[in-house]
Amino acid sequence: MVLVEDGGERTFVTSLGAETLRQPGGWDAIPVGAGDAVYVSGYGLVAPESGAILGAWAAALPAEVLLFVDPGPLIADIPAAVLGPVLSRCDWWSSNQREAALLTTAGDPAEAARLLIARTGRAGVIVRAGRSGCVLALRAPGPGAVRISLIPAPAVVAVDTTGAGDAHAGVFLAGLATGLVPAAAASRANAAAALAVTRPGPAESPSRAELDAFLAKLDAFPATDRRARPTP
Repeated sequence: MVLVEDGGERTFVTSLGAETLRQPGGWDAIPVGAGDAVYVSGYGLVAPESGAILGAWAAALPAEVLLFVDPGPLIADIPAAVLGPVLSRCDWWSSNQREAALLTTAGDPAEAARLLIARTGRAGVIVRAGRSGCVLALRAPGPGAVRISLIPAPAVVAVDTTGAGDAHAGVFLAGLATGLVPAAAASRANAAAALAVTRPGPAESPSRAELDAFLAKLDAFPATDRRARPTP
C-alpha cells in the first residue's frame, strides 16, 4: 500500500509475497543466460528466512549475466552477510541519496558513489539525487581510478513520486540493452523518472514513445533552460 502526501512524497506499507522463496536452491529454476539482465530489489534481500537464499543465488550468477541491484529503503535492515556478496558481484548498483548515505555515512551523493564503487569490485554505481538528477560512478583507466559524473534531470512539478526509482532502473537497463553508453542511458533514465513523477496513481514508467516525445520537447529549448522549465 502506498500513502502519498500532498507534496508527492510517499510511504510504503509492504507485505512480502512470491519473492520470499524459503527453500535452498529455490531460485535455481529461473532461466538466466548470457546477455540477460537480472534486477534484484532489497525488498527480497531483507526477508529474514529467504533473503540469504536470494542473495546467494544473485551473488553466484554467471559473469556473463548483468546483475542490477537496487537496495531500496530497507537497506539498513539487510544483513551485511547477505548484502556484501551481492554488492561485490553486481554490475550496477543503484540507490537514492538517502540509501547511499545509510550505507556509506556520506551525505554528498558524489562521495557516496565513490565509496560504493570501491566496495563493488566490478560494478558501476548510480546514486539518484532527486531533482538534481543522478551521480554516475565508473571505473577509469589506472589503479583505483574512478570517473564521477553528475547527470542532470529535467525540472518538473512532482505530483506522485511512487515508482520514480523503478522507472529510472528500467529505462536505464533498456538504454544499455539498446547500446547506449552508461551516461546516455542515465540521462534517459533521469528523464523517465522526471516524467513519471508528474503523474498520479500507480507506479508506471513512461513508454518509449512517451519518453521520446518528452525528450523531443526538451530539445526545443536551449540547454541552459531545460532544468528551469516546469512540466505541467
